[in-house]
Order: sequence, then structure tokens, then C-alpha cells
Amino acid sequence: MVSLADLHMHTTASDGTLSPQALVNEVLLRQMLMPEPKLRVIAVTDHDSLAGAWTAIAYLRNDQSDAELEIIPGAEISSADGHIVALRIQEDIPMNRSAQWTIAAIHEQGGLAIAAHPYAYFPLLKGLKGIKGQIADPVVGRMVDAVEIRNANPTETLNNYYTQWVNRRHLRRPEVGGSDSHFRSAVGRAATAFPGRTSDDLFAAIRSGSTRAVGEVYGPFAVLEYLRDRIQWKKFCGNDPIHRVYHAW
Repeated sequence: MVSLADLHMHTTASDGTLSPQALVNEVLLRQMLMPEPKLRVIAVTDHDSLAGAWTAIAYLRNDQSDAELEIIPGAEISSADGHIVALRIQEDIPMNRSAQWTIAAIHEQGGLAIAAHPYAYFPLLKGLKGIKGQIADPVVGRMVDAVEIRNANPTETLNNYYTQWVNRRHLRRPEVGGSDSHFRSAVGRAATAFPGRTSDDLFAAIRSGSTRAVGEVYGPFAVLEYLRDRIQWKKFCGNDPIHRVYHAW
């Protein structure tokens, strides 16, 4: 059996427009509607915080306990060199340290380090930053557990192909995909295909290099949807951290 995992998802615990609960509900709805392979594993990876992941895990456990879905606790760490997705960590990791230090800190917690959108660049989105050429660095590159060669942001239309080329030519690390979703229609747009159906199967596949990145970037209509959702979210929640994390709208 082959399953899908979305390893890069944001909620209102950082800059997403779906609460952790709403994100879980959206994934469960998609499970019912989509054919095989189904999305059975997700990683909630808010910026520099595990709050969204813990909220989503608690919601799934308490309200959707019979669902065939696993949630990996994670975060997208803002290292000094660029963003690194940390999977299966238990404690927040400090920002603004070097990529090498950040990856080592992820490994100390038994987690996996994913080079997220390594070559991302867009003039108006200064927060969209990857570790770039460090994925081919002889030290840092070998510390990275996998490279995100498929990211659903439209800014990555060409960068996805370039990242794949660099990885296959120089680094040859396991390849994964993630939606980098910040709103509803982006959920699961890019993902990681792996043999099995559990997070343990997924991690084994990453370590053995048997994963496959799938999916595509979203288009201009989805960008407009994101802007609409973000404006609505800001009007509703403002800067209230309780509503940002816990309100399922």
C-alpha cells in the first residue's frame, strides 16, 4: 500500500488562516473524497512553534479518535541560513542559529531535518527563505535528512525543478514534498508518497530513500483565496493569541 504525507503545513498558530482544528477537519474531509493513495499522515509545522501541532494532535485524539490519520509534531525553524522543517520534535528549537546548529538540535531530539524550499526567493516575501547552496555543502548537506523538492507555493514553480536537479546531481538525499499550506485549498496540494500507512512507515521510507515527491503548485485563484482568508482572519482574530491558536472557524 502507498500513502501520502503532507510534511509542511501552517495554522493560525503562526501565519496560516486555518486553526489547527480546522486543518484537521479539512484533511479528514479530503480523505473521504480522494481516491487512493490517501493522505494519512500530516505534519503541522508552524513557524518556530509547536503550539499548532500540539493543538491539532489533542483535537484529533479527543474528537476524531477513530480517524485514520496521524499528526507529526513539527515546526519550520527560522535558522540564520534559512528555513528548516523539523519533524517529530518535542520541544521548540531556538531561532537564528546556523543551519548546522539547528539540524544538530533537531537530531538531538530524535527528529528529522528537512531542507524546506531551499532556493525560495520572492522580493515581496522576505520570510520565504531557504538554506540554498548549503544543501550541497559537504557538512550541512549530509546532515539534512531529506530535501523538499516539491513545494506548492507558486513562487516555487521553477525552484522545485532546480532543487530537484541540484539534489540529484550533487547531494542525492531523500526527496519529499509538502504543500506549505496556509489556507484551505492548498492543503495536500503537494505531498510525499511512501510505502505503508503510518508515520513509522514514512520515517523508515525517508531514511531508506524510498519516498517520492508528488503534486503541483497552486494557481492565481488560490492566491486570491489566501488573501481573502487572511484578511478575514485578521479582522476576526486580530492579535489575540488565544483566538489565533484555538478558534476553529
